[in-house]
Amino acid sequence: MANSTFNGPVRSENGFEDISIAAGTGVETTNSTYGTNATIGGSISNPTGMIAATVSKTQMANGFAAAMVKNTHYLSPANGAAITATLPAQASSTSGDVIIVEYQVIVANGATHKFGTAGEFFLANSAVYKMTGATGSAVGLINTVDVADGTADDFLNLVGLTNSGPGIGSYVVFTFNGTVWRAEARCTSSGTGAAANLSVFATS
Repeated sequence: MANSTFNGPVRSENGFEDISIAAGTGVETTNSTYGTNATIGGSISNPTGMIAATVSKTQMANGFAAAMVKNTHYLSPANGAAITATLPAQASSTSGDVIIVEYQVIVANGATHKFGTAGEFFLANSAVYKMTGATGSAVGLINTVDVADGTADDFLNLVGLTNSGPGIGSYVVFTFNGTVWRAEARCTSSGTGAAANLSVFATS
């Protein structure tokens, strides 16, 4: 069959198949099938079962105050000072878009790392997980969570405190579901961990 180019969707009620035909014998082999469930043939190099990232990490500038770029893995600013990071507009985002912010330094005491876009609310039950409680005490570190309400919370504020965090190893992952951005933040502790982490979803 000759190569064909279509302008518009290619439709089939019973899926698609990629085949190869052995030279000489004419034996037909189905390599991959594409339907409700896809089966991909050939070899995929993935010896540990993990999927490797396809982008390098991007260091945010000190005092970052700009729009983040979708499908980017950021490192937080090296000095831990306050930032204001705008999410891509919902109208220009696509289902499956992802932004990661990784912390290799602590958020400076009193500094706030603000993420969001005014008027574009986070998906309900987006969560920021955080810890409080004196390290080494009988109680130990206590895990707590703050969740977005879906109707008013358009900012995620990570608030730095010396003996609280967010500390080294904290992560924020933003994902777009086709309609709104979802945020999942996991904040490690810093210092003694004795102070209550004040990171929260907010309206400003």
